[in-house]
Formats: sequence, structure tokens, C-alpha cells
Amino acid sequence: HGHGLRGPACGQPSSIRGREKEAQVICSQSQRMKNLINDLNLASKLEYNMQPVDRESVSLVSLMRKTVVDFLNMDAEGKYPMEWLTREDVPAALCTPMLPVLSRAAGNLIQNSMNHNPEGCTIYVTVEQQEKTCSVTIEDDGAGVTEEKLEELDNAPHYMMCDENVTGQRHGLGLLIVRQIAQVHGGRMDIGHSAKGGFAVRVELPLAAERG
Repeated sequence: HGHGLRGPACGQPSSIRGREKEAQVICSQSQRMKNLINDLNLASKLEYNMQPVDRESVSLVSLMRKTVVDFLNMDAEGKYPMEWLTREDVPAALCTPMLPVLSRAAGNLIQNSMNHNPEGCTIYVTVEQQEKTCSVTIEDDGAGVTEEKLEELDNAPHYMMCDENVTGQRHGLGLLIVRQIAQVHGGRMDIGHSAKGGFAVRVELPLAAERG
């Protein structure tokens, strides 16, 4: 006896929690659509050279360190620990970027590992300086990527890389934006399998002194 009293009382909070969860999903989907639209707009601007150019030299080490800290601060659940593998003796690695879009590229690289590892993974960040270039490598120990997906990312134009389903974040488009940004800066992006067991992406940019 007493079941009739407990039923409605328990059902109401559950119903409220259900509506809150639905609202969170709607907000999340709206943000993903906004991100997709922003990426498409940026892709178009880069393709037609409409993006304003900021010629101020920027340290790739400082930019990536700030990006890592920003993502760590947003990772309240601690699902995505990051390891800063950059050597202390690496120079500032100055490049001459379009700073707003280079910052976007840095964020896309890390977000890509999170998107494809919803259960969590460790993300590894390495900045290096070569004779005429500087580079950043983002790796993870997550699910990795198939050879078919690697080939698709290598060959598909950005406008073919839309969301594969409405429940996921951008699939591939974020990386293709990074590739465009690297190319606009006179650099390149390479993707592949990580020795850590997951996915790896490396972006190489010319040093500031090497840009014409």
C-alpha cells in the first residue's frame, strides 16, 4: 500500500529531468548547427580570399599553450586530460598568421579528438620548430580512424563534408577548415594514425622570416 502516493511524486521530478535533458539537447544541437554554419562561412571566405589578413607575428607555442588551457578549463568532467609534450627548449616558433583563423584552427584540432571520442581520451600536444617551418601535432589515444576515412578526408572538398548525423559534431569539416587555413598561410596539414593508438594531425607553417 502507498504505491499510489509514491508514483506521481516520483514521476514529476523524472518528467522535469526529462524536459531539462531535452532542452539541453536542443541547445546543443543549435550550437552544433551554428558551428557548422560558421565553418561553412569561413571556408567560403578562405576560398575566395575574403578573410582579412593580420600580419603580426605570433608564437605558435604561446597560441597552443593558451588553447590547451582554455580546453582544460572547459573540461569539467576531466574526460579529456592533455599532455603538453613540447620541449622546454623549443623556440617561440613565430609565424605570421591570420590570427583569428589560426586560433580557430588550433581549437578545431583539439575539438576533433573530443568529437570522435565521446567516452574520453588523452590528447597530446607537441609544438616543434624546424629550419624553415614550425609545426603543431595533436594526437590522441582514442578510437582512431579507418583507412577509408583518412582517404575521404584527404580527397573530399569541404562542401562534401557535412554532418553525417544530427547527433554528432562536425565530421571532417573542422579538419578541412584547418587544412584551408594552413594552405592560406603557405603551410600544410597531414593526418594519420597516432603512435598513441588513436588519431594524429600535424599542421606545418612557415616561420615568419620565411614568408614572402
